[in-house]
Amino acid sequence: MKGVVFDILRDMVEEQFGLAGWNAVLEQAGSDGLYLSTQTYPDAELLGLVAAASQVTGKPADELVFAFGDFMVNEFYKRFPDFFDNASGLIDFLVTIDRIVHVEVRKLYPDAALPHFTYDNQHRDEVTMHYRSPRKLCRLAEGLIAGSARHFAEQYQLKHDPCMHQGADCCSLHITLVR
Repeated sequence: MKGVVFDILRDMVEEQFGLAGWNAVLEQAGSDGLYLSTQTYPDAELLGLVAAASQVTGKPADELVFAFGDFMVNEFYKRFPDFFDNASGLIDFLVTIDRIVHVEVRKLYPDAALPHFTYDNQHRDEVTMHYRSPRKLCRLAEGLIAGSARHFAEQYQLKHDPCMHQGADCCSLHITLVR
């Protein structure tokens, strides 16, 4: 996982729980908290921080992962506004993730291990995204969708079936705009 992800996690924890909260998470995780944005760190490091944050805050880890995805959208917008500004809305943005956003991310971070998305049933008001990643962070993807919907001021419904956590080869995220 790239260090920039750890930077964003720190920003979220500090915003919601203060510097003392971040320090408590680091202590619980046994981490020094020193992450360089361009460096790659083991996935276990991030998962350890999430587990520590769950213990410190009392919130379930899957809720924290969802909240982190949601929080990441504003940070991504600050860093890469064109990805959002060039999209006409949520569905239009979501279908650019693999073919535009991830292509550009790989230019910045050639060794980034990004999830892979394919798409079905794409219409103006709906799309099915098939998420594949050995990390199985589908809750993060759900949070990113929620944050993106808020960015575009659109309401949506999400159906998540099947899921890799139940043995499927991918997570299918069916997003339908509510008009």
